[in-house]
Amino acid sequence: MAGPVDITSVPQTPPQTAAKSPNNLDPKDNEYLLGKSPADSGVWDMSGNSVRSQTPSTPGRVDVEVDSDEEGSFWQSAQTLASQKSFPKKSVVEETPVKTGKTVDAEIMPEDPFDNPHNRILFDAIDKLQSFGSRGLRTPQLVIVGGQSSGKSSLLQSLTGIPFPVNSGCCTRWPTRIVSRRTGPGSKDSFRISIEPPDVYVPGMKPASEDISSYSHQGNTLTKDEFVKTIDEVSDRMGISPGTGRGAKNFASEVFKIELSGPNRSYFSILDLPGTFKNSVKVNEQDPILVEEMIIEYMKNPDNIVICVLDAPTDFYRQDAFTLASEYVSDQERLVGVFTKCDMIQNEPDAAKEIVNIATNDSLSDSSHLRKGWFLVRNRASKDGDSFDLKAAEESLFRSAPWNRAPQNRLGSTALKTYLGHVLSSKIRDCFPELCAEIESTLNQKVAEKQSLGEPRDTHAAKQQYAMSTVSKFKAMADLALDRPEELPEDVAPLLWEVRELDQNFDDFMRAKGGKWGFADADVDPYSKIAEALGQESKPSSASHVAPKLPVSLEKKFPNCSFVQDSGDLMKAIEVQLAQYQAAQLPGIINPVVYPKMYQMQVEKWERITHRYLFLVREAIQRCYMSILDFICPSHGESNTLRKELESVLERILTESYEAAEAHREEACGNETKCNQLQTTAPRFSEQVLGWRQLRFFQGMRAAQAADLDEAERLVAFVNYFQLAHPSLQKNMANDVHDVLKVYYKIALDAFIRNRTQSVFNGFVNNKNGPIKALNTEWVLRLSQEELDALCREDERIVERRSVLKNEIQRLRGALAIVDRARQQTAGLEKY
Repeated sequence: MAGPVDITSVPQTPPQTAAKSPNNLDPKDNEYLLGKSPADSGVWDMSGNSVRSQTPSTPGRVDVEVDSDEEGSFWQSAQTLASQKSFPKKSVVEETPVKTGKTVDAEIMPEDPFDNPHNRILFDAIDKLQSFGSRGLRTPQLVIVGGQSSGKSSLLQSLTGIPFPVNSGCCTRWPTRIVSRRTGPGSKDSFRISIEPPDVYVPGMKPASEDISSYSHQGNTLTKDEFVKTIDEVSDRMGISPGTGRGAKNFASEVFKIELSGPNRSYFSILDLPGTFKNSVKVNEQDPILVEEMIIEYMKNPDNIVICVLDAPTDFYRQDAFTLASEYVSDQERLVGVFTKCDMIQNEPDAAKEIVNIATNDSLSDSSHLRKGWFLVRNRASKDGDSFDLKAAEESLFRSAPWNRAPQNRLGSTALKTYLGHVLSSKIRDCFPELCAEIESTLNQKVAEKQSLGEPRDTHAAKQQYAMSTVSKFKAMADLALDRPEELPEDVAPLLWEVRELDQNFDDFMRAKGGKWGFADADVDPYSKIAEALGQESKPSSASHVAPKLPVSLEKKFPNCSFVQDSGDLMKAIEVQLAQYQAAQLPGIINPVVYPKMYQMQVEKWERITHRYLFLVREAIQRCYMSILDFICPSHGESNTLRKELESVLERILTESYEAAEAHREEACGNETKCNQLQTTAPRFSEQVLGWRQLRFFQGMRAAQAADLDEAERLVAFVNYFQLAHPSLQKNMANDVHDVLKVYYKIALDAFIRNRTQSVFNGFVNNKNGPIKALNTEWVLRLSQEELDALCREDERIVERRSVLKNEIQRLRGALAIVDRARQQTAGLEKY
């Protein structure tokens, strides 16, 4: 049979007990209560009244057709019983006597590994971690997978003692976790049903339509109607709506959890998954794929012990469960194979022999081999009555050939249950140290992340404190950037060093390219030149001055400012100015207006150069404070709102400071480019001007000198000497203007560079109201309520993230408390 729901073939419950039993049975509900037996422990069985509730089914109700002959026979018998108001008294009282305590004890799992206190404590801890919502932590569990109608639910009942309502098919619409634990002697049986979030994410599978965390149903004994009502409620919570079409939802990934406890129960935990299937007639086309993806996700989890259930009568190679397990369960140590319904091929020798061959790894096909072989079990059949003893039937079956060829510890449900108990306990013991470390590591990470978000800022004082804390961090970095850059973190820009480098660049460029013209003998000291000439003959240089070559990188920093005319062009410009202004003066007398006019033209580039220099300093300041913001509140971090606000504040302060510095720069440049009178108190001005006049006179004298001349020749030499020193009044005036301009420009340039660099640093970079120093506690205290709210308001994502982290930390601390308690309780106990 292929269909959308996994349905076992027969009911699987020990005989029903008399209604007069005092143990967990309420007489007034006796016509709806299940029999009290060691196998069911408070869960209704299928041999009584109809599984349908007396009230109309809700939209979330799950009903299934059964299309196999075997299951149809059971369905008919169940429907016949459903038409009765109560069980036949004869069958209840006379034929099913109350079981004794000894019989109950016999049902306890033999060789139960969780009877060991050490293992039992660890089992409880793992179960609490799963129940606590510690998904994401690696906790081991048994996971049962198989195809629909593979006998999976029947096997599950044999392992857990829960008689699932197999004909309704509801449990296999979602993962079902069954947890069984033993309580102290004299305690009562109890149950609790809840819904847990999905263990795995399945793309395309719709989430629950309602809140699932609040759902809980518990008590001592569960009636049939109560259970059906519970299933209906759970179906509604999960949003189950069977059928086809856009609005249908046939499967869910949320976990339906059944917890059973009592003095006669075994410690056990197992997760049952929906069965694989191909036929999608009664469900949506994508449903088989979604179920398979869910199964694969559970299989891939390295902490899951996968129980792969195949039914013996069906061709081994047509059952998808083992194919998936072979591909996605990488470690065979956590793969357990089980063949069900072995009794159904007892009369088919060849088929039975093939199953035994596979189970013992004697099959010719390597694809069926399992490292530890397969388990063989028998299922209840519809012909088996209420008093059917499954354990005896299995022993009888497996004593005969060919089953007796298989190892005895691989035959029967009891052997399987014992093996799974030991495997689970071993897995729990092995994972516990790693689990402890994982919880502590994750907790530390979450705590650190929450701390990075800061405390909630829902009051004025909290916002002010938050702002002060951040601003204090900024100020500390800013002070280092200006005073001790060597102590800064690597990612913070060392502003002092960068500004000093810009100062040097500005100084070098101004001296090399700052003037419109280059001067003749610009780098020559006239007195040194005279002294050199007296000691060694040398020809006077008439070559024009060529501006020194600067690095290309430096010229790029000051674009369109590098062109400098040579000294020849300067002399022509002086002659033009002399010609223009000399008309108002006697011949040979220089009009004083020429000097400031020539100076204004010489320094006209200072406006562009200083503007560029100030802009470069502005960029360095911005780069510095942005790097500090990156360090104390990264833009990709959770303090993004504060970062944006501080960035906006600093940009505004930077703009204001820059405009003030620019205004001061324009004034300083205007004093030079628009001056109408040259003034200086520098003593070296007159010294240098006199020195250049002496040098020119000395050069002319040396050129006219000659040895052994008579009187006539001496007179001619004197005339030549005078002409060389003073070739003409016009030439003499041009040379004098050149020399005065050269000396004055050099003195003015030194002062201008010094004043500009000091002004930029003190008035802009180091300004107490500038972007580097303005952020301090006093600034925070001056903020208005509105400004403080805008600065320190929390981004909704931060608030949400803090809340999520708070819950996660609480969950992890709870998990850590569980783990610590388990470690303390197991200290000194034997592991085995």
